Parts: sequence; C-alpha cells; structure tokens
Amino acid sequence: MLETYSQAELVPLVGHEVLDANGKSVGYVDLLFADDATGQPEWIGLWNGVWGTRPRVLVPLRGIELVEDELRLPWTEDVVKSAPAYDDEDDRGLFGDDSDVIGISPEKEREAYAHYGVEPLTAAPEGVPRARFRALVVDVRASGATRR
Repeated sequence: MLETYSQAELVPLVGHEVLDANGKSVGYVDLLFADDATGQPEWIGLWNGVWGTRPRVLVPLRGIELVEDELRLPWTEDVVKSAPAYDDEDDRGLFGDDSDVIGISPEKEREAYAHYGVEPLTAAPEGVPRARFRALVVDVRASGATRR
C-alpha cells in the first residue's frame, strides 16, 4: 500500500496511470501532497490528462496498491470523479512562506477524508486549524522532489 512509501519512493510514480477498482483508467498522478510538518505524503493529485475536461481531484494514498507497475485504487471511477478537486490556482497563499504553493485547505482536507471514508494517516496539529498538506514540486526528468 502506498501509504507506507516515503517521498523518495513515491516521486517516480508521478505521471503513472491510475486504475480504479474495476481496472478502468481514471487518470495520472499529477502531484504529491505531503504533511508540512512531517514531510509524510498523504494525498495524490489525479489528472485525467486532457486539459479543461474535468478538474483534478484529490485521492488519499491509503489503500492504493502498486501492482506490476500499475497503480490501483480501491474506489470506482464514480467515487474518484466526484472527489474534492483542486487546480493550479487552488488554495494558494495557505502557506505564508510560499504564496505560490498549492495546498489543501483544512475544509477541503475534511471534505476529502469524508468523501473517501478514510482517516488521516497523521494526526492534525492541535490548536488553530491550518493547512497542513502542500504539493511537492517534482521534476520528473530529474526524478527529484522538493517541498515548497
């Protein structure tokens, strides 16, 4: 299961095709979202590969399997298509140290967990709710990732 993978192990999966529970292609890994405090990856951003046809959606790492170079989800296409979405302008400015980073707002995080019926891999920090997942910048050609 991908929730046990490190950032370094997940980076090469950016661009990989993703299949739903029925084996149907639902898109490609577009982004990885990691916990800002721990660096632990928890979400992938999924894109269908065709500009402007539907939004990019969040998918939790929990339950995704890598089987013979295929990423397989435990959810059907309907569940994935109706998941909370993000785009290039979504949630910018959530992290004061970098206003250009794509982040997941606390509201969207709660909505996404509820949508998939899963619990967080890492506990949310106590106190004032704040964004905790930011997109990793991945240069696929160099197979590297940096946190922004």
